[in-house]
Amino acid sequence: MPSAISRWCTVQLKIKPLEEFVGDDEAISYIGIRADEDREGYISAKDNINPVYPFQEDGLIKEDIINILNDEGVGLPKYYEWRSRSGCFFCFFQRKIEWIRLSEVHPELFEKAIQYESDHRDGRRYSWSEREFLVDMIKPERKAQIIADYKKAEARIKKLSKKSLVDVLSALDEEEGIETCSVCHL
Repeated sequence: MPSAISRWCTVQLKIKPLEEFVGDDEAISYIGIRADEDREGYISAKDNINPVYPFQEDGLIKEDIINILNDEGVGLPKYYEWRSRSGCFFCFFQRKIEWIRLSEVHPELFEKAIQYESDHRDGRRYSWSEREFLVDMIKPERKAQIIADYKKAEARIKKLSKKSLVDVLSALDEEEGIETCSVCHL
């Protein structure tokens, strides 16, 4: 099952379906990792799937990708108004502020996420966010603290503006003490 420890989603929902679809045919896998990202992404063990990194090869960073999207009239997806990455609404790796924003922007999805955390027949209780349940996160005092922490992290990021994107995102993650899923970043 998906969790912050097991990268189930990436393997089960991306890698395996791609490899099954390709089969034994020759294929080029275009991987959208930017030049400012410090990772390779998944490289198939299958010799017939050849990875290509066009953004890295062309030296394109996040700002370049945003400019391309804007220049072509596509723009950024609406969820970037309140999220820092693409991915599932219930991603284990989203920041606490993103859970707060989910509760504001899509309260029905947030309520569904709370239901998944509820007590189960086996007596166990699961949480989306490490060491904290969503119902506790949206209590007024805690919600205010999460928002204040986020604003403090944003101020730190402005000071880091000349650093790489990885450093900036790491600063946000350090604020919450979490490890993020780098597969889910734009």
